[in-house]
Formats: sequence, C-alpha cells, structure tokens
Amino acid sequence: MKKINQSLFALSTLTLAMQAGAAGFALNESSAAAAGTAYAGRGSNAEDASIMAANPAGIALLKERQVTVGGAVAVPKGDFKGASTITANGNTGGNISSSNDEFLNTSVIPFGYFSMPVDDQLSFGFGVYAPFGSSTDYDDNWAGRYLADETQVTIVNFQSTVGYKFSDQLSLGLGVFATYGEGELSRFVYPQSPNDNVVIKGDDVAYGWNIGAIWQPQESTSLGVSYRSSIKLKLKGDATGSGALFGGGTVTEKAKLDITLPENVDISLTHKIDDRWTVMAGATWTRWSQFDKLVISSDEASGSGPVSNPIPGASPAPGIITYVQENWKNSWAFALGASYKYSDQLTLKAGYALDQTPVQDDYRTARIPDGDRNWLTVGAKYELGNDWTVDAAYGYMFAGTVKIDEGNYRDDGSSETGTGPSPAFNLKGEYNNTAHLFSASVTKRF
Repeated sequence: MKKINQSLFALSTLTLAMQAGAAGFALNESSAAAAGTAYAGRGSNAEDASIMAANPAGIALLKERQVTVGGAVAVPKGDFKGASTITANGNTGGNISSSNDEFLNTSVIPFGYFSMPVDDQLSFGFGVYAPFGSSTDYDDNWAGRYLADETQVTIVNFQSTVGYKFSDQLSLGLGVFATYGEGELSRFVYPQSPNDNVVIKGDDVAYGWNIGAIWQPQESTSLGVSYRSSIKLKLKGDATGSGALFGGGTVTEKAKLDITLPENVDISLTHKIDDRWTVMAGATWTRWSQFDKLVISSDEASGSGPVSNPIPGASPAPGIITYVQENWKNSWAFALGASYKYSDQLTLKAGYALDQTPVQDDYRTARIPDGDRNWLTVGAKYELGNDWTVDAAYGYMFAGTVKIDEGNYRDDGSSETGTGPSPAFNLKGEYNNTAHLFSASVTKRF
C-alpha cells in the first residue's frame, strides 16, 4: 500500500510553490524605502528604521526617534502546463493533463519598526517583519494533486536591535530575534481512493541573530556588510487523514519536522554622486545547500501512527511520513539602483535585481517550482512635513520558463519506481511565473 509519501508536514516554513519575494522560500519585503531600488543599498542606506532587518548597524546613523510602519502586497501569477502519470505493478496509467494559472495567492506582508538614539553613539530598536513565507492553492483536480495541493505558511521575526557609532566612519550593530512559524498544508494521497486527503497544521518558535557594520570612508559613500544567522526550527503539529485509506473516517497523528532556515551575508554600497543623484549596489549570498532533503516523521511515542502507517506492516519504515530529496545549492542575488532628488520633498527611485534560484533542475518540485528571477522596480519618497515621510514602490518580477520532472520517493530516499503495488507518481511540465509587488510605508520622526 502506498505510504503518504510526499510533503505532508513541510508547510511549516518551507514547502511552497513560487513566492513573490526572493528566491527559494525567502522574502525581501521588509522595507518600502529599499524596495524602490530593488533592495540595492538596503544595508548601507539608512533612510529609516527598516534598515535593521538588513543591517542592524544602520540604526546608529538615524539621528531621531522614529517609527516606520508599512507593508507589501504581492500579486503573483503562476502558469503551469503539463501532465502526470501513475505507475503501479509495472503498469502506467492515470494520465492527467492540466493547465493551471491561478495557484499562487495574493499575499499581504506587513512590517513595523521603532528606533531611538540614546545619545550621539548608542541606539536601540525593535522590528517585526517576515523573512520567509508562502501562499499557494492548486485546483483539486490538477495533474499534480498527489504531490501538492494547498500551502499556507507564515514566518515572522521579532527583533531587538542595538547600534553603536564608534566614529564618523564606523558603526556596528547587533540584532537578536525570535522567529515564529506556523502553517497549514493539504494534499490528496492515494489514487485508488482519489478523495482521500491529509491536512497538516504545525508551529514552532526559534531564535537567531544578525550582526552588521557600516563604514563611511567619506561623507558621500557608505559600505555595509551584514550576516544573518541560520534559524533551526523543530516543528511539531497534527497530521489528519480522512477517507477510505484511513478506515473510512478521520484519524490524527503527531508529526515533526526539523528544518534549518539558511544564513546569509549581505554586501551593500551607497554613493552620493551630487546633491541630486545617489547610486546603490548590493549582493547577497545565501547558504541554501543546507537544504539537501526533507524528512518528516511521526512524533508519536510508539514511533508511528495511523497517518504515517495506515496499514500496519505494509512499510519497512512505518514512522517516516515523507522523504524528499531536495539538494539545493548556495545562491547569489545582485541588485543595482539609483535615486534622484527631484525636489526637497520628492525623491524618485529605480532598480534592477537578479535573484539566482537555489533549486537544481533535476530536483524541482511542484511546491517549489523556482527559477532565476529578474526584478524591475520604481519608487518614490515624499516628505510630507512635520517629520512625516511616505515611501512607495512598485516591482515587476519575471522568470524564464522552467521545466519540472518530479516523482515521489520511498522512505529511504530512493526514487519510487512503481514496479510493485506502491505507485510511482510522475509530473512533467513547464512553469512560467511572474509577480507584481506593491510596497508602501509611513515614517514619523520625533
């Protein structure tokens, strides 16, 4: 009998289709001020308190207490065309062709920050932002229904920050954050009983930190370097199975997933050419290679339960709910941007970014059909007076067509072949994904 043998519990920070933010399952949307330049200069250009998410040293350059509140609306569009097959006992059938163009959901990504200088050198701050997340929902009858259906993921950082200005040239900063993750995932599980499904809910809290420095060799130039630590989540929740495979009713089992959200290094440059023009550049390296496999297992005291082992004795590893090879690679993102001070009140911005995918072609999945992303952005900052500032930005993301050839795995990590009664699923097709992103924030200084 088929094990429930794909991503059942991976939702809890990880499994996703295509996010409108950075590559993999990361999000960039922590600052409307930086969004206008495609996040070029985000760790060296201290425009408001949102810089603490990218480089905590930046708050040491803010001369006044301030609050920045805003968010982004991501409107992605995913287009899939392809077909699937099912092989069991050496026989292949179940061919399903589909075209699905509405599986990516519109998402709202809020953020908020506060910073205050204690004196001319020491500053404190606090921020709330989302570094990872996803929202996807395929049609119930799409070709890959046994590999992916619906995913809802929310990850939030609560960060305390301290910055210290050692001199006019050098500032350092440290942030410590609590990360809360929650999610819900559903999918269909067995073709011989096509309405059977599994729903997973889980959450966890973990902790991490970021550190950064900003060096200003001259008043017109700032160079920022920052590091954000990995975050080790030990997710626990309930796996609920419904349908004939589970005795015709509903059963529940405790499940767990250990996953590490990757660390990154960000290098950022901001240079003021004259009183009107400023240029920015940035590069970010992310250690995605830690994500080599996805293993979800039972958290029951007995080592297995009615979801991971619906037919006792049918599996040699009854406690494994899923085992998926991922084999991601480390990746880089690069950005260039510029701003033009049109007047004392209005500053215009534009930028371009290239975000390399960590997903290798041979391991692309329906939950993460990621490809290299290109971003074009425009933005504006407007000084309202009385220490109020409004930032707004628009970005368009486009990625090249990527192919998928996904199958399912056995409990030991080997590919399911379908030579026996346990079915092998195969999904082949193409994805073409785009996104529109709208960001805005308000800053009050006092």
